[in-house]
Amino acid sequence: MLRLLLSIFGAELRLTVRRAANTALLLAIGGLLVALSVLFFIAATFIVLAERYDALTAALVLGGGTLVVGLIFFLVALLRNRRRPGAFGGYGGYGAFGAAPPVAGVPPAAPPTPSPGLNTTLGIAAGAAIIGLILGRRV
Repeated sequence: MLRLLLSIFGAELRLTVRRAANTALLLAIGGLLVALSVLFFIAATFIVLAERYDALTAALVLGGGTLVVGLIFFLVALLRNRRRPGAFGGYGGYGAFGAAPPVAGVPPAAPPTPSPGLNTTLGIAAGAAIIGLILGRRV
């Protein structure tokens, strides 16, 4: 019985690994082709700019544009790696409810108010949809 279970588990594991390897290969080929097409697009843009202006201006425009796009990507990557505050806006770590232990003679602090989240966004979206329906019927 154990041998049957282990063989089934091994077959599932091999299938999962094969599927992941195929997916990784397809992603790598797709990424390579997209990068190659971007290079051809940049070369075509350089040719068009070089005919319209001159080669130095075309190189400066393309270099500046790719620098700006690269810096935007770096900025987004750095902002994604920043540590986000936990529950209750960063207050917590004491006990199950994030409350500090009571100190003699010091009144307990009020819990922080949670920031507006999904409910507010859904409310705004629902209101906009209703207004759109009303205005759409009148036109």
